[in-house]
Amino acid sequence: MIARYPNRDLVQLTNDDPAIMTVNAAALQQALNDASAEIDGYLDGRFSLPLSDPPVLLNRLACDIAMYRLQALRPLHDIADARRRYDDAVALLTRVADGAVTLGLAPDNQDAPAAPGSIVVEAGGDPSGALPDRIFSRGSLKGY
Repeated sequence: MIARYPNRDLVQLTNDDPAIMTVNAAALQQALNDASAEIDGYLDGRFSLPLSDPPVLLNRLACDIAMYRLQALRPLHDIADARRRYDDAVALLTRVADGAVTLGLAPDNQDAPAAPGSIVVEAGGDPSGALPDRIFSRGSLKGY
């Protein structure tokens, strides 16, 4: 959170006293814990939790959700941008939960299998030697 958002915003959102000039670490941690619990609710049915090596994407989503939750506690603030980021985060998590988006992890927290229809080439080339015809070439794209 500290790397993603301006310090002045985090100070203001985590403290009730406007004279305080430092981030309230306990309030910030609580918002992050709540965001993490919300994310876990979406992932629980598809992955073994806790993830041993969470994708960076989940860190960004946790920060967006936590920021929205912090701003929602401050009714005088315009939270339209935070709400949009929250809605985007929830929409993406819903797609992950539905299986439409992958995190690059298999349900057992291992590497995901190859996608259906993909061509898996081992180091040194395809053992059969057959590769699909090129779709794009200099000739087929000439003039574009």
